[in-house]
Amino acid sequence: MEPRADARGELPDALGRLADRADDHPETIRKVGRRMTWLIFALNFVAVLDRGNLGFAALQMNKDLGLTSATFGIGVGVFFLAYSLLEVPSNMVLARYGARRTLARIAILWGLAQMAMAFVHGPTTFYMARALLGAAEAGLAPGMLVYISYWFPYAYRARYNAVFAYAIPASYAVASILSGSILQLNGVLGLAGWKWLFLLEGFPAIALGIVTLFYLTDKPAQAHWLTPEERGWLQTTIDREAMLAGSQPHARLWDAVKHPTVLLLAAVNTGIYSGLATLGAWLPQIVRSFGLPLHLIGPISAIPPLTAVIGMYFISRHSDRKRERIYHTFVLLLVATLGYAIVTASGTPSLTIAGFVIANLAVYSVNTIFWTMPQSYLPREITATGLAFINAMGSMTGFVVIAMIGRVQGSMGSLTAGFPIVCGVFLLASVAVLTLAFRMKRAKATVAVS
Repeated sequence: MEPRADARGELPDALGRLADRADDHPETIRKVGRRMTWLIFALNFVAVLDRGNLGFAALQMNKDLGLTSATFGIGVGVFFLAYSLLEVPSNMVLARYGARRTLARIAILWGLAQMAMAFVHGPTTFYMARALLGAAEAGLAPGMLVYISYWFPYAYRARYNAVFAYAIPASYAVASILSGSILQLNGVLGLAGWKWLFLLEGFPAIALGIVTLFYLTDKPAQAHWLTPEERGWLQTTIDREAMLAGSQPHARLWDAVKHPTVLLLAAVNTGIYSGLATLGAWLPQIVRSFGLPLHLIGPISAIPPLTAVIGMYFISRHSDRKRERIYHTFVLLLVATLGYAIVTASGTPSLTIAGFVIANLAVYSVNTIFWTMPQSYLPREITATGLAFINAMGSMTGFVVIAMIGRVQGSMGSLTAGFPIVCGVFLLASVAVLTLAFRMKRAKATVAVS
């Protein structure tokens, strides 16, 4: 059965009333938030830290390994290719065996894979290590988003998605400062600075994986740290919202892949993921092209993601307050296009950083709001698989877009020459958002007539 949401991205009146009643139990939500959000944030923070350090490692690594702009772009993209291929299987495992074991396995394996990056010695081993890291991390983002939907009612979902999403720009900001410092260990114990970067930043993921295994609770009904009344209310609320969003008794993989809403959301995510995949990959090299010393590259590269953290807070809460998702997503995609256009056309350091600030603010904010839609609009039985498919399509696009950008950079000799490709994908994604809005409006009219 189709989720009956209107053109503004709102769910049925019954779900709206249920969301209003969720406001009557703020202490339960706060208790869940205190228990869950630090670990949700930490897992994504460390995952993005592992990705963000690649842009800084490239300052030394590309020369040592003989990587060109094109080969570096392929290496960045191979991560997303492996990630996308294994996302759906990973989330199917999560739906069957629970988040605790699945997320712990992901964190431990990606920490080991990150440390293995220190042992690459040429383009081929670079590609292999990046593919291994993508395979290890596959399923983390959609898995965490599914997990959030298991614990937080619709009325709170954008702000807790934001906690998960805050980790992305915050991690890039920390990586900008921390990675630059670690690179200065170059030569210590005979190891290059970029090797120290991968070795030191792999340990936190392994530690978090072990903590996850013993700390997470799969569902509210199993939460011994809630009172029986709190457990009952929360589990009942989540289940009722899932039922109102629509349900299918025996959903299979194909049920998710062919679902029209899944396909439209996947098209939207291709634009968002293209932005996420490119925001940090080349920023350190672009800042370095300004002629700045190594110790200043990190702090300056941290400005755009730090600005995004502040903007995300207000924009996600505005979306929750208005209970509107679709037009927030549409406008932010257009703003992201503007940011990348400024970076492409700019000839000065100040305008380049300003463009990155706009792009970071829009991309990270839209990522927060967008993921409330599949969490809330898809039937419960296909949510895990649908989320994974949506994210996998975004990851696959990330692979293609990054490879294209690297090739354009190499042929034109400019680090920003390939960014119009991202602008084009943003615009296509904005068309998909409007198509989704039209589809929901028509579905609501049909229901009203019947």
